[in-house]
Amino acid sequence: MSEGTIREALSGVPRMGSISVPPDHHHYIVLSLLNQWMADVAAPAASGVLLDYGCGGQPYRELFSRFVAQYIGADVAPAAGIKLDLLFQAGEPLGLPDQSVDTILSSQVLEHVPDPQAYVAECKRLLRPAGKLIISVPMQFRQHEKPYDYHRFTRFGLERLLQQEGLKILDLRPCGGAFAMLGQILCNTLSVRGVKSKLAYRLINRSALWLDRKYPDYDDTMNWNCIATNSV
Repeated sequence: MSEGTIREALSGVPRMGSISVPPDHHHYIVLSLLNQWMADVAAPAASGVLLDYGCGGQPYRELFSRFVAQYIGADVAPAAGIKLDLLFQAGEPLGLPDQSVDTILSSQVLEHVPDPQAYVAECKRLLRPAGKLIISVPMQFRQHEKPYDYHRFTRFGLERLLQQEGLKILDLRPCGGAFAMLGQILCNTLSVRGVKSKLAYRLINRSALWLDRKYPDYDDTMNWNCIATNSV
Protein backbone atom coordinates (compact mmCIF):
# COMPACT_ATOMS: atom_id res chain seq x y z
CA MET A 1 0.00 0.00 0.00
CA SER A 2 1.24 3.49 -0.81
CA GLU A 3 1.77 6.15 1.82
CA GLY A 4 -1.10 8.14 0.34
CA THR A 5 -3.43 5.14 0.58
CA ILE A 6 -2.53 4.48 4.21
CA ARG A 7 -2.95 8.10 5.24
CA GLU A 8 -6.22 8.42 3.37
CA ALA A 9 -7.58 5.22 4.93
CA LEU A 10 -6.65 6.13 8.51
CA SER A 11 -7.21 9.91 8.59
CA GLY A 12 -10.16 10.86 10.77
CA VAL A 13 -10.76 7.34 12.10
CA PRO A 14 -12.32 7.47 15.61
CA ARG A 15 -9.90 6.25 18.31
CA MET A 16 -10.01 5.77 22.05
CA GLY A 17 -9.10 9.15 23.50
CA SER A 18 -9.23 8.37 27.20
CA ILE A 19 -8.21 5.63 29.63
CA SER A 20 -11.69 5.81 31.15
CA VAL A 21 -13.67 2.77 29.97
CA PRO A 22 -17.00 1.66 31.50
CA PRO A 23 -17.34 -1.90 32.86
CA ASP A 24 -20.08 -2.68 30.32
CA HIS A 25 -17.86 -1.82 27.32
CA HIS A 26 -16.99 -4.70 25.00
CA HIS A 27 -13.26 -3.87 25.28
CA TYR A 28 -13.30 -3.44 29.05
CA ILE A 29 -11.28 -6.57 29.87
CA VAL A 30 -8.22 -5.76 27.79
CA LEU A 31 -8.35 -2.00 28.29
CA SER A 32 -8.84 -2.12 32.06
CA LEU A 33 -5.79 -4.38 32.47
CA LEU A 34 -3.65 -2.44 30.00
CA ASN A 35 -4.62 0.93 31.45
CA GLN A 36 -3.87 -0.25 34.99
CA TRP A 37 -0.37 -1.28 33.95
CA MET A 38 0.13 2.03 32.19
CA ALA A 39 -0.92 3.96 35.30
CA ASP A 40 0.89 1.85 37.92
CA VAL A 41 4.08 0.81 36.12
CA ALA A 42 4.65 2.52 32.78
CA ALA A 43 3.85 6.17 33.40
CA PRO A 44 6.02 6.49 36.56
CA ALA A 45 8.94 5.11 34.51
CA ALA A 46 8.64 7.90 31.92
CA SER A 47 10.68 11.11 32.01
CA GLY A 48 11.97 14.03 29.96
CA VAL A 49 10.84 14.25 26.34
CA LEU A 50 8.29 11.55 25.49
CA LEU A 51 7.47 10.43 21.95
CA ASP A 52 4.13 8.64 21.55
CA TYR A 53 5.14 6.73 18.42
CA GLY A 54 1.87 5.79 16.72
CA CYS A 55 -0.30 7.76 19.13
CA GLY A 56 -3.77 7.17 17.66
CA GLY A 57 -6.28 9.03 19.83
CA GLN A 58 -3.60 9.81 22.43
CA PRO A 59 -5.49 8.16 25.32
CA TYR A 60 -2.41 8.29 27.55
CA ARG A 61 -1.43 11.92 26.95
CA GLU A 62 -2.95 13.23 30.16
CA LEU A 63 -1.56 10.36 32.23
CA PHE A 64 2.03 10.57 30.96
CA SER A 65 2.15 14.38 30.83
CA ARG A 66 2.32 14.38 34.63
CA PHE A 67 5.67 12.60 34.48
CA VAL A 68 7.39 14.16 31.45
CA ALA A 69 8.58 17.59 30.39
CA GLN A 70 7.31 17.32 26.79
CA TYR A 71 4.84 15.03 25.05
CA ILE A 72 5.11 14.51 21.27
CA GLY A 73 2.18 12.75 19.62
CA ALA A 74 3.25 11.22 16.30
CA ASP A 75 1.38 9.11 13.77
CA VAL A 76 1.02 8.41 10.04
CA ALA A 77 -2.47 10.00 10.03
CA PRO A 78 -4.49 12.11 12.48
CA ALA A 79 -7.32 10.34 14.30
CA ALA A 80 -10.70 12.03 14.58
CA GLY A 81 -10.41 15.19 16.68
CA ILE A 82 -6.65 14.81 17.20
CA LYS A 83 -4.00 17.36 16.27
CA LEU A 84 -0.67 15.62 15.83
CA ASP A 85 2.59 17.12 17.00
CA LEU A 86 4.42 15.14 14.32
CA LEU A 87 3.10 13.59 11.11
CA PHE A 88 5.42 11.00 9.58
CA GLN A 89 5.47 8.64 6.62
CA ALA A 90 5.00 4.93 7.24
CA GLY A 91 8.29 3.05 7.02
CA GLU A 92 10.38 6.23 6.98
CA PRO A 93 12.58 7.70 9.77
CA LEU A 94 10.93 10.34 11.92
CA GLY A 95 12.05 13.92 11.47
CA LEU A 96 13.79 13.97 14.84
CA PRO A 97 17.55 13.95 15.58
CA ASP A 98 19.42 10.94 16.93
CA GLN A 99 19.17 10.50 20.71
CA SER A 100 16.59 13.27 21.02
CA VAL A 101 13.96 11.66 23.30
CA ASP A 102 14.06 10.19 26.79
CA THR A 103 10.95 8.00 26.56
CA ILE A 104 9.09 6.31 23.72
CA LEU A 105 5.54 5.08 24.21
CA SER A 106 4.32 2.46 21.72
CA SER A 107 0.94 1.03 22.64
CA GLN A 108 -0.71 -1.48 20.29
CA VAL A 109 1.27 -0.19 17.30
CA LEU A 110 3.77 -2.88 16.32
CA GLU A 111 1.15 -5.25 14.90
CA HIS A 112 0.38 -2.58 12.27
CA VAL A 113 4.00 -2.13 11.18
CA PRO A 114 5.08 -4.23 8.16
CA ASP A 115 8.70 -4.29 9.38
CA PRO A 116 8.75 -4.43 13.19
CA GLN A 117 12.55 -4.67 13.35
CA ALA A 118 12.95 -1.40 11.45
CA TYR A 119 10.48 0.26 13.84
CA VAL A 120 12.41 -0.93 16.90
CA ALA A 121 15.68 0.19 15.27
CA GLU A 122 14.19 3.66 14.84
CA CYS A 123 13.24 3.65 18.53
CA LYS A 124 16.85 2.78 19.36
CA ARG A 125 18.10 5.64 17.17
CA LEU A 126 15.82 8.17 18.84
CA LEU A 127 16.41 7.17 22.46
CA ARG A 128 19.02 8.91 24.55
CA PRO A 129 21.42 6.72 26.57
CA ALA A 130 19.43 5.01 29.33
CA GLY A 131 16.18 6.16 27.68
CA LYS A 132 13.06 4.00 28.08
CA LEU A 133 10.88 2.24 25.52
CA ILE A 134 7.40 1.51 26.90
CA ILE A 135 5.69 -0.94 24.59
CA SER A 136 2.58 -3.12 24.53
CA VAL A 137 1.92 -5.63 21.75
CA PRO A 138 -0.90 -8.13 21.15
CA MET A 139 -0.42 -11.87 21.40
CA GLN A 140 -4.09 -12.69 20.78
CA PHE A 141 -6.60 -10.19 19.45
CA ARG A 142 -9.17 -10.09 16.68
CA GLN A 143 -7.99 -8.75 13.31
CA HIS A 144 -8.57 -5.00 13.21
CA GLU A 145 -7.82 -1.97 11.03
CA LYS A 146 -7.73 -4.33 8.08
CA PRO A 147 -5.70 -4.68 5.93
CA TYR A 148 -3.07 -2.95 8.11
CA ASP A 149 -2.86 -5.70 10.73
CA TYR A 150 0.23 -7.85 10.19
CA HIS A 151 1.61 -9.46 13.37
CA ARG A 152 1.01 -11.06 16.76
CA PHE A 153 3.85 -11.53 19.27
CA THR A 154 4.83 -14.12 21.84
CA ARG A 155 6.94 -13.09 24.80
CA PHE A 156 9.99 -14.57 23.13
CA GLY A 157 9.37 -12.85 19.82
CA LEU A 158 9.16 -9.47 21.53
CA GLU A 159 12.28 -10.18 23.59
CA ARG A 160 14.21 -11.06 20.43
CA LEU A 161 13.08 -7.93 18.59
CA LEU A 162 14.22 -5.66 21.42
CA GLN A 163 17.45 -7.46 22.24
CA GLN A 164 18.57 -7.48 18.59
CA GLU A 165 18.66 -3.68 18.79
CA GLY A 166 20.58 -3.66 22.08
CA LEU A 167 17.60 -2.79 24.25
CA LYS A 168 17.64 -4.26 27.76
CA ILE A 169 14.30 -5.47 29.15
CA LEU A 170 13.48 -4.09 32.59
CA ASP A 171 9.88 -5.24 32.96
CA LEU A 172 7.92 -7.74 30.86
CA ARG A 173 4.55 -9.12 31.89
CA PRO A 174 1.33 -10.52 30.40
CA CYS A 175 -1.86 -8.51 30.12
CA GLY A 176 -4.33 -10.96 31.62
CA GLY A 177 -4.39 -14.73 31.39
CA ALA A 178 -6.44 -17.40 29.64
CA PHE A 179 -9.81 -16.54 31.20
CA ALA A 180 -9.41 -12.83 30.49
CA MET A 181 -8.50 -13.71 26.91
CA LEU A 182 -11.53 -15.99 26.51
CA GLY A 183 -13.84 -13.32 27.93
CA GLN A 184 -12.43 -10.72 25.57
CA ILE A 185 -12.81 -13.03 22.57
CA LEU A 186 -16.46 -13.59 23.50
CA CYS A 187 -17.14 -9.86 23.89
CA ASN A 188 -15.44 -9.10 20.58
CA THR A 189 -17.49 -11.77 18.82
CA LEU A 190 -20.77 -10.52 20.29
CA SER A 191 -19.91 -6.93 19.41
CA VAL A 192 -19.23 -7.58 15.72
CA ARG A 193 -22.52 -9.47 15.57
CA GLY A 194 -24.39 -6.42 16.76
CA VAL A 195 -25.13 -7.43 20.36
CA LYS A 196 -25.67 -4.23 22.35
CA SER A 197 -26.70 -5.58 25.77
CA LYS A 198 -24.70 -3.69 28.39
CA LEU A 199 -25.78 -6.24 30.99
CA ALA A 200 -24.31 -9.11 28.95
CA TYR A 201 -20.96 -7.34 28.58
CA ARG A 202 -20.87 -6.38 32.25
CA LEU A 203 -21.50 -9.99 33.33
CA ILE A 204 -18.92 -11.43 30.93
CA ASN A 205 -16.32 -8.82 31.92
CA ARG A 206 -16.82 -9.35 35.63
CA SER A 207 -16.87 -13.17 35.40
CA ALA A 208 -13.83 -13.40 33.12
CA LEU A 209 -11.71 -11.12 35.30
CA TRP A 210 -12.75 -12.99 38.47
CA LEU A 211 -11.85 -16.35 36.92
CA ASP A 212 -8.60 -14.89 35.65
CA ARG A 213 -7.56 -13.86 39.16
CA LYS A 214 -8.64 -17.19 40.68
CA TYR A 215 -7.08 -19.44 38.03
CA PRO A 216 -4.10 -17.57 36.53
CA ASP A 217 -2.65 -19.04 33.34
CA TYR A 218 -0.40 -16.70 31.39
CA ASP A 219 0.73 -18.94 28.55
CA ASP A 220 -2.41 -17.54 26.90
CA THR A 221 -2.62 -13.76 27.13
CA MET A 222 -3.99 -10.83 25.16
CA ASN A 223 -0.90 -8.57 25.25
CA TRP A 224 2.67 -8.41 26.40
CA ASN A 225 3.52 -5.20 28.25
CA CYS A 226 7.17 -4.23 28.42
CA ILE A 227 9.61 -1.54 29.53
CA ALA A 228 13.07 -1.67 27.96
CA THR A 229 16.04 0.65 28.21
CA ASN A 230 18.65 1.84 25.76
CA SER A 231 21.65 0.01 27.19
CA VAL A 232 24.79 2.05 27.89
